[in-house]
Amino acid sequence: MLNRLNKACKFFPCHKGLEDCTFCYCPFYPCLDGKKGSFVYSAKRKEGIWSCASCSWIHKRKVTENIFTLIRNNKIRIEEETFRRHCERPKGAKQSNPNNSEIGIIILGHGSRLKKANVNLEAAVKAVKQKTGLNKVVSAYLQLAQPDLAKGVKKLITQGCRKVIIIPFFLFNGNHVTRDIPYMIKEEKAKYPKVNFSYTKNLGADKRIVDIALDIVEEALGGENNY
Repeated sequence: MLNRLNKACKFFPCHKGLEDCTFCYCPFYPCLDGKKGSFVYSAKRKEGIWSCASCSWIHKRKVTENIFTLIRNNKIRIEEETFRRHCERPKGAKQSNPNNSEIGIIILGHGSRLKKANVNLEAAVKAVKQKTGLNKVVSAYLQLAQPDLAKGVKKLITQGCRKVIIIPFFLFNGNHVTRDIPYMIKEEKAKYPKVNFSYTKNLGADKRIVDIALDIVEEALGGENNY
């Protein structure tokens, strides 16, 4: 069992009985479970907010391990569903011009030596093409698979793209998303100064991923909402 206690955090300990800091921010907040928290008045915000300062449920090792097991067992489904919701447009939003030949999209995944592990990225490429009407949508990989980001950029530019949108197909906002990929994009910008590069947020940054996690937890609990 891993002991994930971040004692270097300036807020540690933030809860009584803290055992595991993996979920620094509870993915189920606000759970609205009266046994785990309550509304309190915030003088700063001048409104009531949900407080769970006395709850350490999400920080229990068994709970954390169970949630991670669900995520691991449903990894592909979570990525595909998150990406689908990420691509959905709100009502009234303008559609992209399908004839805009200067726009290219790169969906950048981590990459794996196992070909079947990269299949869902190709499914994402197909979904983006269908929803945007753009034909110049390609996949690329950070490592362990080809094509890499540089080859993806070159392919789009040789097809006449002057705007390249790079979507990090990553759940977590780790070093790859915040450090490695931005550095690689900076190198591409230096090679193609006349091209407009756009780097979007990663999938896990979308709050809708919580809804997907909740759906999976509900299924695991037999459909009972007993968080």
